[in-house]
Amino acid sequence: MNSVIVIGGPGPAVSIGNAIRHANQKFGCDIEFAGILNDALAGQEINNIPVLGKLSDAPAFEAQGYKFIFTIYKIGGQPQRIQLFNNLGIAESSLFTFIHPLAYVAPGADIAPGVVIMPNANISHGTSIQLGSLIMSNAYIGHDTIVGKHCFVAATSCTGSYVSVGNGVWIGFNATIRGRQKVGRYAAIGIGSVVVSDIPDGELWIGNPARFHKKVTDAIRY
Repeated sequence: MNSVIVIGGPGPAVSIGNAIRHANQKFGCDIEFAGILNDALAGQEINNIPVLGKLSDAPAFEAQGYKFIFTIYKIGGQPQRIQLFNNLGIAESSLFTFIHPLAYVAPGADIAPGVVIMPNANISHGTSIQLGSLIMSNAYIGHDTIVGKHCFVAATSCTGSYVSVGNGVWIGFNATIRGRQKVGRYAAIGIGSVVVSDIPDGELWIGNPARFHKKVTDAIRY
């Protein structure tokens, strides 16, 4: 059985951990959710989930054979968060790829290590989801789309076909991206926004149609 530790805090880490438990209990998947690593809450609990230690404890758990999912993603500050992940030195072979049994992943889709695909998400054919990206519940990814490394694709969002999403992008709840658009690295798309043109690196776009709102840079908080 794979024993999985989720790195993060309240929010996606808890949601993903509970989805792993659901996959084990309801579908008999060979996965155990062991707990969370979080610097601020080490030794405590989050929603009755044990916080096993700090991020710096990851190598010790890796040596014991645990697998990891990294979830410390927010709008802004993504380069720093990705560097935080890189600094942990977790081998790709120790990243756990979690596809919930209620998700649909088309044959031929390329799913990298550390990717999470939550219940009722839909990943179309010819699509590539790269290392460590999180595809949350009911999100749709159209065919022949590339989602870069360390992206967060929120629940109920819809990404069209032949879209290129750069590394470290945040796609908000219920956002829609028209086919054949390009979303630059570390960009963010606000809740309910409709993207009908390319988005440059490091910008937050909101609205219908989505327009530039501000640069996305902030401190790391999780």
